[in-house]
Amino acid sequence: MNAYFSVFKIVLNNRGAVKILLATIASFAFSIAVILCTVGLMDGFDYLLKSGLRHSSGDILISSQRGFFVLGDRLMGEINTIAPLAKAPVIQTEAFALHLDKSRGVLVRGVEAQNFSEATGLDLTLNDNGIAIGKELAHELKLGIGDDIALTFGKGNDSAESLPTIRTLKVSSIVSHGIYQKDLRFVYMKKNELGELLGVGDKVNLVILSMADSRKPLEDLQQIETARLSLRREMSSEFLIKPFWSEYAFLIEAVKVEKFSISLILQLIVVVAVFNIMAFVIYIMEKKAQDFFFLRAVGMSLSTLMNFWLVSVVIIWAIACGLAHFLSLVFDWGLHNLSFLQIPGEIYVLSSLSIRLNTEAYVTVYLASLFWVVLAAGGGYFRMRRRPIIQGLRQEFN
Repeated sequence: MNAYFSVFKIVLNNRGAVKILLATIASFAFSIAVILCTVGLMDGFDYLLKSGLRHSSGDILISSQRGFFVLGDRLMGEINTIAPLAKAPVIQTEAFALHLDKSRGVLVRGVEAQNFSEATGLDLTLNDNGIAIGKELAHELKLGIGDDIALTFGKGNDSAESLPTIRTLKVSSIVSHGIYQKDLRFVYMKKNELGELLGVGDKVNLVILSMADSRKPLEDLQQIETARLSLRREMSSEFLIKPFWSEYAFLIEAVKVEKFSISLILQLIVVVAVFNIMAFVIYIMEKKAQDFFFLRAVGMSLSTLMNFWLVSVVIIWAIACGLAHFLSLVFDWGLHNLSFLQIPGEIYVLSSLSIRLNTEAYVTVYLASLFWVVLAAGGGYFRMRRRPIIQGLRQEFN
């Protein structure tokens, strides 16, 4: 321990070495933070996208190629073979939302608030003659709770039936799915009111199923895919059975591929930062060569000196990892609170981004950076080992 302390005093006995050390740690921490934030953004995007889709679509969606259908005993029996946690029959149709001088095409869903919330995790407040709208639609049309909004429904193409139906409703609640397009386009009202308005009675054209607790994160999609395939074998080909991610399957797959590719590319930033560590090691060895070799001449073994360098480099790595974690938290806070870091939802799908880092992400990023650090320490070791004691002594007495 005394030997380590002696070497430590030699290394940091001038301001130049301290400044280089601090700059080395800062650059290394920043490079690790860049990778952490990139991986965290990818994981956060994937998590928020799946959560938003489940808030609007449950786990499995069932529709018919013929349009409306009756949810009878036979069909319910086929659905119950996969033992869903919740079932939500839905009437879905297109309409135009009108308020003041603005209009917007919307997708109107007639739902039963309780079972729809159980199936999707989206809490709805639906009063008689009332609707729930997405927060982006409320912002677009400048609507608040209690305001009136008109919905215009088409009724076909035959003579008088081609005339649209206009219904004035009150905004009962404003909801957030977490996905920009759905917050802008989705409108909810009571199922019996929409059924009466469209004249479809007890028929529905969509059934939403939940296979897992919709209020908790769903990490594994295989459970949903297995249930979907099992249901596909039970039901006739008339019905379309889709998992909740089908609409954005290409995007989810692209995120996985990009996450791996970008993580590999960003290793170059870590390599550049490791060069700074190597430069620091070389600088200290050249600047303090006489002191080091004097210690060796009076009895310090090369292994003791090398152990000091290895421990020092690992400490630099540990400090940099802690600082990188702090920087990732700062950036995540900025994503939620700084306006210039907000993203346009119409381009990036989500209403907002968030960094989500799990244990696997931390271990992967930190171990990769540790590999490069140990490699740098190995370079310093071989550089010191090639220089004989007698060379250091000559420098001491010149």
